Amino acid sequence: MSDKTNDEKLRILQERLAQIKQKQETPVPTRNQREEVIEIATPKDEVPQKGRNPMSFGWVKYVVIIGVVGYGSFIALDILLNNDSSNSSEEITEEPKEFVLEYNLNLKGENISVISSFEDENSAKAMVNDLKVKGYKCDYFYLPNKSNSTEELYKVYIGPYENNEETNQWIENIDLEFEIIKL
Repeated sequence: MSDKTNDEKLRILQERLAQIKQKQETPVPTRNQREEVIEIATPKDEVPQKGRNPMSFGWVKYVVIIGVVGYGSFIALDILLNNDSSNSSEEITEEPKEFVLEYNLNLKGENISVISSFEDENSAKAMVNDLKVKGYKCDYFYLPNKSNSTEELYKVYIGPYENNEETNQWIENIDLEFEIIKL
């Protein structure tokens, strides 16, 4: 084609355009004609469904409502019953008294100082022996036997001493918490 002149090229181009124009104007028989179908995608078509409906949780709100109403009814009933029983004049309840620990020790002196408590008697004996080696006047007792308490403890004490000054002097040398008991 490069050997042809511009006039020849123009003539060939015009012939081809005429042929294309003729094809467009002439109807094509239906068996040779293809029909183009254009589908428009919608959101429902884009995500294929697997034949299952999404799970509905509408019933959950009813369960929650029933639970809240039931719990509220229970609390209201409890409050009403407690108010009725506390307002009745037939039942007079006393508030529990605070427990006061009382000792019944038969020792000569004004006071002792309890310095430790043990659940095991052997531990209490070991501490008493250590304190006696250091020069302390000391011993131990089983709490239920020497008081109104039912707590099963062995109490180690130093003393008895004749006055508070003597008790304080001995306590200064011990680096433990203590409780002074008047005899």
